[in-house]
Amino acid sequence: VLYEENNESLRTPIIHDALKELAKAGVISGEEALRLEKSYNFLRELINAMRMLRGSARDLFLPDFNSDEFYHLARRMGYKRKGPYSPSEQLKLDFESHTASVRAFLEHHFGHDALPDMKSATISDIVLSDSIPEHVWKMILKNYNFSNTLRAYRNIKSLAGDGTRKETFARLIILASEILSRTPDPDMALNNWERFIRSIPSAEFHFSNLLSQPMRLELLLTIMANSQFLSDVLIRNPGFFDWIMIPEILHEIRDTDDIKKELMEITRTSRTHGEWLNRLRRLKRRELLRVGTRDICLRVPTNIIMEEISNIADAIIQATLEKNISNLFKDIRSLNNKGFCIMALGKLGGRELNYSSDIDLIAIKSTRDYASSNKYNYSLEKKYTTLMENTCLDLSSHTEEGYVFRVDLRLRPFGNAGPIVQESSSLIDYYHRKADLWEIQALLKMRPVAGDLDMGMEIKDKLNKLLLMEKDHQFIKESIKRLRKKASEERLLIYSKNVDIKTGIGGIRDVEFLVQGLQMMHAWKYPDLIEGNTIKALEKLADKSIISNETKNDLTVNYVFLRRLEHFLQIMDDRQVHYLPHEQNKLDSLAKRMLGPDSNGKMLLERFNDISKRLKELFTAYIG
Repeated sequence: VLYEENNESLRTPIIHDALKELAKAGVISGEEALRLEKSYNFLRELINAMRMLRGSARDLFLPDFNSDEFYHLARRMGYKRKGPYSPSEQLKLDFESHTASVRAFLEHHFGHDALPDMKSATISDIVLSDSIPEHVWKMILKNYNFSNTLRAYRNIKSLAGDGTRKETFARLIILASEILSRTPDPDMALNNWERFIRSIPSAEFHFSNLLSQPMRLELLLTIMANSQFLSDVLIRNPGFFDWIMIPEILHEIRDTDDIKKELMEITRTSRTHGEWLNRLRRLKRRELLRVGTRDICLRVPTNIIMEEISNIADAIIQATLEKNISNLFKDIRSLNNKGFCIMALGKLGGRELNYSSDIDLIAIKSTRDYASSNKYNYSLEKKYTTLMENTCLDLSSHTEEGYVFRVDLRLRPFGNAGPIVQESSSLIDYYHRKADLWEIQALLKMRPVAGDLDMGMEIKDKLNKLLLMEKDHQFIKESIKRLRKKASEERLLIYSKNVDIKTGIGGIRDVEFLVQGLQMMHAWKYPDLIEGNTIKALEKLADKSIISNETKNDLTVNYVFLRRLEHFLQIMDDRQVHYLPHEQNKLDSLAKRMLGPDSNGKMLLERFNDISKRLKELFTAYIG
């Protein structure tokens, strides 16, 4: 009507012809004409289907999206299950995107007054409209649980882009917003998604791919709502996302040998030491992304997650040691990886590493003399020390790709005052003659991880004799109580006001000390109690009736809950954190990660306090 005086071709009652002529006349763009024509066709088809379904020409109110009537309406329109989408889901997606497209057209050409009711606006309107009122987009975003609505609005606008990309995203955001609203932190996820999009070559291809495979969308946004560290890994290495989406990668455990084969290829193909160090670090981050995705998205049991992180560490330590052996012992053919072993203690020894654990190591050289094979002017002792120093440096030094592991050598005999590499006979003599009981206790978790594994097992067998000796139960209990008190006092000096889930009374350490105390008390009678893994040790203690099945279940469930809580704390920023956050919003987000989307910080604290109380009771009952 506005333009027909100057253009007679616009005088047509046929909508499709009118749209074409408006585009020809430059009144609207060709893109607008095509979009509006699609929306018009869809809405006419929807009206006809509703009239046929209800037998009424007047009742044009859409049924509830979750109702049976809506499903029958979708089927009448010809929708069938398409991949992961049900007929109802496809109809809802089309309805919301097409109606948002119509509202954006009206608003652009006739202003806000042309829209009868902005209450019907959806998140697609934020994408398609260039002038949606602030109070409207704020209302929409709050409905999807966004806290920082201004940042969320800017994220969405940046993600949408222009042209056909905007159209594709207008459909995708309908699915994404439903997923985001259920995550622990929609704001963080949306912001990370925008950063991820900037790092990939084609946003539109990415959006189309996610539309056709919504499970990928859910996995991506779930990762980005649960871990800033893993999100940064994806943003820095966007190709990792396609890799972890391979079913065999995502759904199966990768053992140490699989990872080590890949590491050997990295060693073979790296041109410089610096390149090798960076590739080693990228592989570790990629593997943690894989494990973290299995943990966060698939809810793989925590004991398996700890084992997988330990597998990664084992493979990396082995590959790093072997590379340094080849560098330092090029002319000593007889060495062949014999006579030198790295032993793990602590969480790595028990195959129960966290995402951000230190690794406790002891290096041991054989007492056998290789001097006759030495073609150099300095002793093998010096060379073995250099070998361990270089191995630790390669693992812990910072490059542009970060570090691999923090290495702790303080559990070796005499601590920092002792030699970095222990001679096997001296080490065995130390434990038999000079070691404190807490050092004997640490041997429960000792295992060989790299180098001469046969030699490592021989040494472990000799040291196990100490654990198999009958000991005074009260002496063990007093020693453990002193360790517990010392750990608690050290924690209070640093984190006096924090709720510490590891070293606090009734925390992770109480379960580990309790289990290790019972192992030392009874191993002389039941040698198979020598087991480094806490969960497996609990099983063995119950099998021997040292604890009841009820106690075993109590300890296991509560221990696993605390270890999972520890994992979620550490995977957020790849930091060695053991205390609950003070900020209410962070505590609420943590609760949602642990207990589900309807949980809050108060519920998590109540759960923790119940667990802590029960663990205190059990520790007191068995240790005193």
